Order: sequence, then C-alpha cells, then structure tokens
Amino acid sequence: MTAEFLSLLCLGLCLGYEDEKKNEKPPKPSLHAWPSSVVEAESNVTLKCQAHSQNVTFVLRKVNDSGYKQEQSSAENEAEFPFTDLKPKDAGRYFCAYKTTASHEWSESSEHLQLVVTDKHDELEAPSMKTVAHVCNTRTLGR
Repeated sequence: MTAEFLSLLCLGLCLGYEDEKKNEKPPKPSLHAWPSSVVEAESNVTLKCQAHSQNVTFVLRKVNDSGYKQEQSSAENEAEFPFTDLKPKDAGRYFCAYKTTASHEWSESSEHLQLVVTDKHDELEAPSMKTVAHVCNTRTLGR
C-alpha cells in the first residue's frame, strides 16, 4: 500500500513539474540584420530571428507601429524576414518573439534592432569628412 502511494505521489509530482515547465516563458530570441542594419534605399536586407528551440512560430514587429506584424512558422530554430526594395518608411526599430508548439505563450521580446535606410542621393551630394578637412586645412594654411 505504501509503495503504491509513493508511486502515485511521485507520478503526480512529475506531471505537475511538466505542467509548470509548459507555463514558463521561453528565453528571449536574438535578432540580426544581414548583410547590415544600415542599408541604402531600394536595396535588400534580411532580418533573422533566432530562438533557443526548434519547431516554433516567430513574429516580427516594429516599435511604434502596432499594425506591423509578420508571422512565420519554422521547423528550425530561426526565421528569415526578407525586405526588398527598401523605402525610408521601412526604417525603424524591430523586435521578434517566438512560441513553441508545446507552449502557447510567447517568449520575451528580443533586443530592439535599429534598421537605418539611407538615401543614395544624400550620400552623393554630402561632402566627405576628408573633403571638409582638406578645405579647412587649405584655408588655415593660406592665412
């Protein structure tokens, strides 16, 4: 009788532990930009969200834009969110999260990634620091 009771008690504790683990929040993912987080307008970039487990659903969101949401399921531990023909409106801070098939709770959000979209025309018209330094040195030496 005592052995049967102890077996049931152990089984109950083990099942309770598993239920508790299912309710734990998964650790936060990481978010990276490839090839870079600073890109020219009309070019392409991929934001990669990486989780700590496989068979997950990822979500990519943009800070201060509640309507922006991309969701993607993956058998792997990462998802790629491609951006093509970038526009200035694509610039901003992004973050991702994920949930596993066993848990219905989203992970903590990743650190924010700042995506900067530069305008090609501004770069062509802006003088480089080398040119500015040369002009300043020429004026100083000429006095």
